[in-house]
This record gives sequence, C-alpha cells and structure tokens, in this order.
Amino acid sequence: MSAEPPFLPGGRSVRILVGVALLAFLALLPLLPLGGGWSPTSCTFYTLTGLPCPLCGGTRAAKAFLQGDLPDAIRLNALAIPAVIAIATVAAIMIIEGLRGRPLHPWQALVQRYGRFLPWLLLVLIIWWIPQIIGALRGSKAELLDSRNPIAAFLQRHAGNQNP
Repeated sequence: MSAEPPFLPGGRSVRILVGVALLAFLALLPLLPLGGGWSPTSCTFYTLTGLPCPLCGGTRAAKAFLQGDLPDAIRLNALAIPAVIAIATVAAIMIIEGLRGRPLHPWQALVQRYGRFLPWLLLVLIIWWIPQIIGALRGSKAELLDSRNPIAAFLQRHAGNQNP
C-alpha cells in the first residue's frame, strides 16, 4: 500500500475528468478530418523553414495508428505510437487514482530518479529528426515539407535529388 496521503475531494474528480478527457481525445482523434496540407500557424519551426520539426506528422501518425494503419503511422512519425500509448496509460492511471482516492505510486520520486535521462531523450529526439528531414526532402514524406518556403525549396533542390 502507498503511504501517500489521500486526495482532497476535488482532486479525485479532477483526476477522473482529466483521464476521461484524454481517453475521449484518443477515441475522437481517428474521426478528425486531417488534410494533407499544413496550416501556416501549425508549427513555428515549420512556418519559418518549411521543414518538419521532430514531431511533425505526429497527429496524422497517431490518427493512423488509432485506425489500425501501423505502416502509415510509422512512416509519418513513429514517435506518435509511444505517445498514444503513454497518453492512454496516463489517462488510465489518473482514472484509477481518482476512483481510488490515492496515488498509485510516489510519482515525485520517479521524476527525481529518471529526470536525469531527459538530456539523453532530447538527444535521441534530435537524432530521430534527421531521417524525418531526409524523408521530407527526398519525397517519401513530402506532405511534411512546404516547398513554397525558400529554405525548404533550396534544400529540396540541393539535397532532395541525391540518391541515397
């Protein structure tokens, strides 16, 4: 049993509501009409460069994953798969904790213990980004590229036409 103190009465309902909202978001995501194009306000990095950021394609990849299209989800952005699983897990934990009235685990201790891995996680994210950009420039992920942007157009002309 956890030695954590019980939640305040409002804390229980907030956890349940947030958990249910996260699950509802995941349930409704496959129903969202996501176009092939991008809105200019979707991502600051994308707006400035026309290139995908490390998370670009994540919403469409999550939608594909939730619809059961694993190959397309991996092609668009494989990081969406663990993100969807993490969101569902967090939602379930929040609902269980809300119903139970107590935390399942002393979360602060986990954050302190594993927080030191955050710089390594960011490094992996940056390394992951390289194939995303290459795929966008070479055409396998063309929907992640705005070739109207001068930076993206320049890079596409000079790097996108080379053979792998």
